[in-house]
Amino acid sequence: MNNFIFADLITRIRVGYKAHLLSIKVLKSKFIINFLILLYKIGLIRSFHILNNERNILVYLKYKSNKPVIYSIDLISKPSRRIYWTLNLLSHNYSKYSFSTFYIISTSKGLITSNDALLQKNISGEILCKIQI
Repeated sequence: MNNFIFADLITRIRVGYKAHLLSIKVLKSKFIINFLILLYKIGLIRSFHILNNERNILVYLKYKSNKPVIYSIDLISKPSRRIYWTLNLLSHNYSKYSFSTFYIISTSKGLITSNDALLQKNISGEILCKIQI
């Protein structure tokens, strides 16, 4: 991995929304593709396309009434400092921030949102990022 490409993705998404860009280019990896699939399923990006003959992915950002769908996106875990939460910590933060904030969690079953983790019970893992909508 070149440095930490997940942090680069989060930063590019944040800057892209603040600059009201229609699309951004990010480096391609299996993990990034899985993360973008999750964002697409949730409805936070319009779509993404893997570019031919390149190592990049073109991500189309989503806006509603000329306002970004994502209010803020922040990186939680870093390679030097991994953050793992149990279900109790997750439910405490869920009640604290209500419905406008959720987390993306890396579990043994793949990437899921904090809402799905709370619904499925007994699933916890590494907290990757915090998203406010």
